[in-house]
Amino acid sequence: MRDESWSNHRCTTASPVARAIRVAIVTLCLPVHGCDTVDGGAVELSWKLRPASSGLSDKFVDCDPGSGEQGRGPVTRIRLSWEVSTGGAPELGFEEWACQDNHGATGFVLPKGTANLLITPECGTSDNETPAAMNTYIAPAIVQRAVTRGATVSLGAVELVVSVSDCSTQPCVCAP
Repeated sequence: MRDESWSNHRCTTASPVARAIRVAIVTLCLPVHGCDTVDGGAVELSWKLRPASSGLSDKFVDCDPGSGEQGRGPVTRIRLSWEVSTGGAPELGFEEWACQDNHGATGFVLPKGTANLLITPECGTSDNETPAAMNTYIAPAIVQRAVTRGATVSLGAVELVVSVSDCSTQPCVCAP
């Protein structure tokens, strides 16, 4: 090879030892990265918790209750549930992420077909998680998307509207 006047790369000849090291590194990486199987589609999303009451100065609330939000417990996890119609019996599944992550992505585990996707908050401890009471939050409507093998469905940013104030007169999300 030769240097080209228009290129910013110089052509250098690597020593046989350097070439052997590069070949060894690439060969060792193949079993780790080259053999992943993709059996289905994936879903990714981001989320934020928005207070149901506009009386709060903050437009978003943390997963763990702050001061001024007495009467509610932490939203510990966010669950993405799916029902995929594949032509036969629907296939059900779910994945969960820590609420503080604010982002999640499944593996390529959803079967090819039409998926109904639902997002819900969960309460409790890691040993005993339960869905938040339905009257304490508003989640987006079920989203229907086509899932294809090897592709990622993006739900974008999702807002969950949660009750976090006036907990003495109405139930708040994840009430203890």
